[in-house]
Amino acid sequence: MPHIPFVLDFAWGGVFSSTKDGLPYIGQASSKKNIFFSLGYGGNGIIFSLIAAETILAMISGQQPKAGELFSFNRT
Repeated sequence: MPHIPFVLDFAWGGVFSSTKDGLPYIGQASSKKNIFFSLGYGGNGIIFSLIAAETILAMISGQQPKAGELFSFNRT
């Protein structure tokens, strides 16, 4: 219907990025003591945010969580 004028009232844009392997980064960067990160969810934010919360809680508690290596900043 090209004859009907269209006026845009609102627009939304979202930027998504991802890591090379599709997994987020969760944990500590080596240069930042006592600072924990949870980055790069992409479209799986709800699932990865729970994993991040559990992983970071374990790290703060002095444990070595299984997911720590998988989501590490130093993974290859």
